[in-house]
Amino acid sequence: MAGEFNRTKLMWASFLTLIASGFGFATRTAAGGIWEREFGIDGSGFGQILGAGFLGFGIMIFVGGILVEKFGYKLLLGVAFALHLVSAIMLFGASPVFAAAKDTDVEAATASVFQLLWLSAFLFSIAQGLYEAVINPVIAQIYPDNKTHYLNILHAGWPGGMILGGLFAAAFIGNDAWFFPISWSVALSSFAIFVIAYGVLAFPEKFPKPVGQSGSGSFANTFSCFISIPFLVLIILHGCVGYMELGVDSWMTKLMENLLPNAILILVYTSLLMFVLRFFAGPIVHKINPIGLLFASSVVACLGLLWLGSDIQSIAVIFVAATFYSFGKAFLWPTMLGVAGERYPQSGSVAMGALGAAGMLTVGLIAGPRIGTQQAYAMSEDLKTNNQATFERYKGDGESTEWGMTYTGIDPVKMNAANGVVLNEETGAVEDDSSIKNADSTLLSDEEKTALLENIAEDAPVIQSANLNAGRQALTWTAYVPFIMGVGFLGLLLYYRSIGGYKALTVSESGELVPMDSDHGSHEGSSDDAGGASSDEA
Repeated sequence: MAGEFNRTKLMWASFLTLIASGFGFATRTAAGGIWEREFGIDGSGFGQILGAGFLGFGIMIFVGGILVEKFGYKLLLGVAFALHLVSAIMLFGASPVFAAAKDTDVEAATASVFQLLWLSAFLFSIAQGLYEAVINPVIAQIYPDNKTHYLNILHAGWPGGMILGGLFAAAFIGNDAWFFPISWSVALSSFAIFVIAYGVLAFPEKFPKPVGQSGSGSFANTFSCFISIPFLVLIILHGCVGYMELGVDSWMTKLMENLLPNAILILVYTSLLMFVLRFFAGPIVHKINPIGLLFASSVVACLGLLWLGSDIQSIAVIFVAATFYSFGKAFLWPTMLGVAGERYPQSGSVAMGALGAAGMLTVGLIAGPRIGTQQAYAMSEDLKTNNQATFERYKGDGESTEWGMTYTGIDPVKMNAANGVVLNEETGAVEDDSSIKNADSTLLSDEEKTALLENIAEDAPVIQSANLNAGRQALTWTAYVPFIMGVGFLGLLLYYRSIGGYKALTVSESGELVPMDSDHGSHEGSSDDAGGASSDEA
């Protein structure tokens, strides 16, 4: 079947959809400080926008997996193409909406902009979900003998996009831009270039029929994966993968902003490592099998997060810790999809969509907002406990209770202004306080600026230190997620050993699940016993 299609063009088109996704994701993570400064959107609001960038993905990757089986791949890819472009266009409405309302009601203006940015991110994520519901089963079908390897190569597109988007953000977004800052709306909508590129490449091509439309399976049979207990365990674990990988990536730039001159570089660096490592997943999987790789990755990721959350002072050590963490997270997402494709080939896009949905819904509903809340809570408690006077000057209005944490948050505009103050590295003295003086007078009045400037020598180092410590604390708290993953993958590893070993399956001409005869489908330690290999499918 693979010979009927231009595998090279379909792979490149699929790869570009993830480039577009990663590019848009990376530039959006760099907008937190800008949105604090221009619109007064706080950390919790920023976290919700980041979460919206995954929420629609989680819904549509599963629903899309079902729709794909009914309507085919190309139609859904076309819908995703259109929604991606609409999402980009909506970004240009934020500044005009805020400008039209801020003079009469600043809070209402902030709320309106938040809703617009949230909706743009949500549409972006729906497009992501639809095209990932397409590209994962397409690649699994056109490379049937080496699914895990080619799915890892495909998903190198995600960190590839983050590398390009991160470098673009470092060069053109914010006050620390390498060259010159451009409009954030132009920067964040630039992912549309890659959207147009994959559309031009993909739409003239012929796509394979989904499993449910082919002779190798039936539409009803695609849902049989849900009666497998190991598959249900995989769904839970993939939710944890999404929380750990994408949740942390969403916040990495913001959490590291007081540690690095241009914090987006840490995301670029970890993405570069992921990009390279994913090309080598195939040989590794053949040595230790996919479940063993997932277990080892979880352990390394847990240790990496604990290291990143520790009291690191050296930039060099930060990058060493980030290297360790990257080795942990690099293989998790695509290898999980590979396991779904190898163990549940009869389920086609539905099995992969269910895993993707679990990961993305966890990021959108839990990880993004929760990590933001953890950071806000930790910063508030740090200031309230250690620097009460600074806390009183910078606290926001009223208490918040989210995710079981009750706290009085720090005013985002004041915090952003204090974070922008340049301090002497040796003495800690204030060298440049223009970030306060130049703050939008609608969001920070002249009286408030004067009050902050009177105490800035005391407050700026305290605010910056508390923000740094809060970011570290959020990373440390997140380390329990890969620990849970490690326990789960160890359980699956022991289970597969108890039935004779992990082995890839295929659908026979009679519709039965049988072990693959090809060496590409077997892994060291696997059993040739067909009954043992497929006993968990019943």
